[in-house]
Amino acid sequence: MQMTSPMRVLVAHAEPMVHLGLVATLARDERFELDEQCADHLDLNLLARGGGPTRVLVADLMTGIAAARAVREGRISRLAAPTAVLVVSAAEGELVIRGALEAGVLGYLTYEACAAQLLDAVALLARGQRFLAPSVALRLAGAVAQDLPTRREIDVLKLVATGLCNKAIAAELDIAAGTVKAHVKALLQKLDAPTRTAAADIAKRRGLLDPVGEQLAFEIARPRPTARRGSAMAA
Repeated sequence: MQMTSPMRVLVAHAEPMVHLGLVATLARDERFELDEQCADHLDLNLLARGGGPTRVLVADLMTGIAAARAVREGRISRLAAPTAVLVVSAAEGELVIRGALEAGVLGYLTYEACAAQLLDAVALLARGQRFLAPSVALRLAGAVAQDLPTRREIDVLKLVATGLCNKAIAAELDIAAGTVKAHVKALLQKLDAPTRTAAADIAKRRGLLDPVGEQLAFEIARPRPTARRGSAMAA
């Protein structure tokens, strides 16, 4: 019977205790050949070693997004880079998750995930499939048909959440009070909220006021860079 070679997995998580837990869990599974790197000094071009290219990178949110983008945009050799990125993060806001997936991340787990979910996620990603934690999938499914607020609407929403009135928001943003009123009306419709207070609560629950998520969300519409054909990428 032909033996299947182990799938190479690299763990590079910025949270030391989470990193140790991931390594300990994955090391118990004989399907995986495990490597480790420091997330702060991760060099994706060093991943293609004697055992073959790394199949999955398990990382924190920002490390995973940076790696996925580097591969997608052709800034590093696909032979040297992980073929799939699994993010394990405490962040579970809608914008953060959508931004990570848009960046090229194929799997997303929250800290609530159990060991079995981690092992299943890595195995599936190594075979080219996706894996989202059930809570992540439910959050995305509930918001998929809803329009995202614009950047200016988010600015207004942040101030609404602090309790400011339209006139005070207008002064803070140096825009007309009527413009603020129009933004608030649009926000109530997009968030399906009956009141300003409800809109702020919904926004917080969906992670719309998360600074990281906000930045990622407004990159969703950014055109993807196209790697120059024939360009040499260092491996």
